[in-house]
Amino acid sequence: MIGIIISCVLNTTILTTDNVSTYIECLDTKVKVEYVVHWHETISTYFKSDEDILRALGIVFCESRGKPTVIGINTNGTKDIGLWQFNDRTWEWLVGKLNIKGDRFNPELSTEVASWLIRNDGWHHWNSSKHCWVSTDNEYLKIKRNNNETRRNGS
Repeated sequence: MIGIIISCVLNTTILTTDNVSTYIECLDTKVKVEYVVHWHETISTYFKSDEDILRALGIVFCESRGKPTVIGINTNGTKDIGLWQFNDRTWEWLVGKLNIKGDRFNPELSTEVASWLIRNDGWHHWNSSKHCWVSTDNEYLKIKRNNNETRRNGS
């Protein structure tokens, strides 16, 4: 397993009134991502860039707090299930489209399906929780890998 460290790194050595809110947002996001970092290996199998990995970890935190057995019941009677909280209707469509054999409780399968959906249709399927994960694109948020390579989001 490749270990990672999530950190908030200022581009300057001084915290100022101009950058303090962005830095605080970074720290808040760092806590969320670290809470579900045990899913990093699964997520990095299907998402390759640091930016996508951070966003995926953020969505997993916001949707299920990293718990693959979570079931959310919507006001219209549909259910959101699993790590990625796939809705009944979306999952039914995806099962037919991708010939899926398995269920939404399987974190490996749901992550693979989420990555397909994102590659083919974008991140908007998780817009209902975007207020929670949008800060994963914070300019100070970094991933440091075991090989001592530090990369900025998306680079």
